[in-house]
Amino acid sequence: MNTDVTAPLNGVLDREKTEYDILIVEDNREQAELTKLLMEEYGFTARFLTNSTEAFQTISSDKPKMVILDLMMPELDGLRLCKKIKSSPEVEDTKIIIYSGRSYESDRRKALDLGADAFFTKPTRAHMLISKIRELLHPLHNESYQN
Repeated sequence: MNTDVTAPLNGVLDREKTEYDILIVEDNREQAELTKLLMEEYGFTARFLTNSTEAFQTISSDKPKMVILDLMMPELDGLRLCKKIKSSPEVEDTKIIIYSGRSYESDRRKALDLGADAFFTKPTRAHMLISKIRELLHPLHNESYQN
C-alpha cells in the first residue's frame, strides 16, 4: 500500500525541481494527467498546471522547452497566454502546441498567427502529437548533447 502523503499533489509543480521538457497548461486535471503520462511514456519529462493565471510566471521562471496549452481555460485562455509568451523576450523561443477540444479553423489560424508552433484537436492520435513534439524539440536536444 502506498502511504506517500504527497501522492495527491502529483502534477503540482515542485518549486525545487525546475528542469523538465514540457509544461502542460490544462484546467481539466484528468486531461492534464493523461497528457503528462503520455509525454513520460515517450521519454519526455513533464509537469502540469491547472491554473492558467500561474502559468506565465512559471514559464518565465522555469523556462520549459515546450508548453502545451488548452484554449478554453478560466481567467487566462490559451490564446492570450500564447500571445503573452511570444511577446516576452525571455521566453519567446519557447515552443508552443495548442491542444484543444475546439476544432474551429479560426482558432487554429489565430493560434498560429500568435506564434503557436502547432495546433491539435483533442482527441488526436498519440503518434501525431509525439512526432510533432520530437520535431520541434529535436534541435534543442541536439544542442544540449553537444555541450
